[in-house]
Amino acid sequence: MNRTIAAIGLCFFLAGCAVGNTFDYRNAVPELAATTEKAVVVVTIDQRPYVLAGDNTPQWVGMFRGGFGNPFGAHTASGAPLAEDVAVALVAGLRAKGVNAVVASSQTAASPQQRKLSVTIKDWRSDTMMNTLIRYDLRAEVMDAAGTVLASNAVKNERTFSTFNNLPSTTAAEVLVHFKAIMADLLNAPELQKALL
Repeated sequence: MNRTIAAIGLCFFLAGCAVGNTFDYRNAVPELAATTEKAVVVVTIDQRPYVLAGDNTPQWVGMFRGGFGNPFGAHTASGAPLAEDVAVALVAGLRAKGVNAVVASSQTAASPQQRKLSVTIKDWRSDTMMNTLIRYDLRAEVMDAAGTVLASNAVKNERTFSTFNNLPSTTAAEVLVHFKAIMADLLNAPELQKALL
């Protein structure tokens, strides 16, 4: 009887931990290798099919599951779309290397010497219960001011990991570590580095 009560209590505890969790992608700044004297405009495009279909919001980044496996959505900590948070993080990573980088906007003036870094998010989501699964499908392109693609790179895979206490805060921190590593894999490709010069 006591074991049953304890098991039920644990399930409710896990369900409570699974509700209302967020990921701070905006401050998950990847270590980028880019060095260029050209200005770089960063564009991010969310093409996740479950977002385009309206099944999830642009702020949705995955799920935490309660004790019975029931899913609770996880979202961006900023409340902004994931694509916007990714752009902010990438600009910060480029600026850390001394690159004059900005997030693209309607007010961004084109320059003949400018480079455009476009990242398309075809898939990005994490799913946490006892372990965490990250699925991702990303493509990056470097373009000149005329829009000609100079180089591209893509990464697509999934990663699984477990945390020692499985708390949402610990899991979120680990997901962000993987995010930074994946973005570095995507953007530090030699062909992209050369195209930015």
